[in-house]
Amino acid sequence: MQKATLVPIATLTLCCSAGLLAPSPIAAAAPDQVGGFALREARICVTGFDHNRPDPFPGLGDFIGWVGDVVRLANGELLFVHSAGYWHVSFATPIQLNPNLIEPYRKAGLDPQHQAPTGGRIMACRSRDNGLTWSKPKTVFDGKLDAGPSATIVTDQGTLLQIINVQASWYGFPEAPPGHQKLNTRQLVIRSTDHGHTWSAPVPLQSSGNYYTRGRSRGLQLPGGRLLWMSYDMNRGSRVLDGTIHCSDDDGKTWQVLSVIRRRKPDTDRVATADLVVSGDADALLQLGTPSDTSWLNTDEGDLGRLSTGRLVLVVRPDGGTLISDDHGLKWQQISRVGPKYVYAPHLVVLADDTLVLTAGGSGGQCVFLSTDGGKNWSNPIRIDPGVYGYGKLTLLKDESILLAYVHRHAAPQRCFLVRLRVNATRDGIELLPIGKSP
Repeated sequence: MQKATLVPIATLTLCCSAGLLAPSPIAAAAPDQVGGFALREARICVTGFDHNRPDPFPGLGDFIGWVGDVVRLANGELLFVHSAGYWHVSFATPIQLNPNLIEPYRKAGLDPQHQAPTGGRIMACRSRDNGLTWSKPKTVFDGKLDAGPSATIVTDQGTLLQIINVQASWYGFPEAPPGHQKLNTRQLVIRSTDHGHTWSAPVPLQSSGNYYTRGRSRGLQLPGGRLLWMSYDMNRGSRVLDGTIHCSDDDGKTWQVLSVIRRRKPDTDRVATADLVVSGDADALLQLGTPSDTSWLNTDEGDLGRLSTGRLVLVVRPDGGTLISDDHGLKWQQISRVGPKYVYAPHLVVLADDTLVLTAGGSGGQCVFLSTDGGKNWSNPIRIDPGVYGYGKLTLLKDESILLAYVHRHAAPQRCFLVRLRVNATRDGIELLPIGKSP
């Protein structure tokens, strides 16, 4: 097992999948919002280009990698899932890009001459001491095209599921060039009944968009066993992203589309209007016709949580729109926004007293937001690590401390970080804790 390393704090230029963001001054969190250990003492590197690096494989560069979920396996181990490749998107080569994208991508770190016959792959590290030390990364999935982790789920039966984002080797065209995967991105599911040592053959997840389907929400299991997972989707000819709730009633073997979500742009600052969200089966959205991006708002990256009342909460990019469902995920309405600043890569856990803990980027590095009223109101951003790109994911532990996994940069050289935190008793700040001390 590799001892995790403490890594110096750096200031970076932020970037997102939609394009580069200009650098901006980043303020540290208020002293009374972040207590406990100093970040430099609390933060560890689990794997990266310069620590606990994967063994070489064809195409591996220094992008290690996008973090997936950290999950507690049925055997007690922690599994830290991540990608490994060479860039922000580790396309399998050869790549066919819209000519207008080549120079911007090159400036963002892409080497068009890099050879990666199967692109990036999904890997994972294991810990038997609550995250203090980690095994060397091992391959979870390597297909013919670039693969990254969308969600890692441990079901109540102990089954381990991995939802896989498969990226085609083309980008920037209205439809797939001849000879390429038709969907720009699609999702697969694999299952393991031996804690991730062996895996089933991949099964395609029904795509709810005919241009691409992507996602990074957690898999949420309801009482009774139903699994929910949220994706965001685009159709050819549209410039608006719809959200989709997928469900499985057989321990992740098969999945169906439960609900599709589209959001209207508010005409004022009001967001709690009854008609702001259209949701339900796909027929409800087909009746709307092809959406115009002037009247609809993207339902982008999102994550799901469940309150003790049974109410579901969904928070989505780009505005931190907070949606609720009281019928197990079929119909949704919006009750607030985490914004108004830009919110990307939201990820959510719910404490025993129904406090919502959200991590997201867009307000300066990796931040946490808190809500004590079911998402009607949110705290200002609590900046955990102001100098990183982020794209974090949260894992709730038995003692109600939380693991936060996130990345260092938008491009190579890349590292995967981990911190442990706890929301304070007054629910208005967090404390950083040592890793490896929790049950």
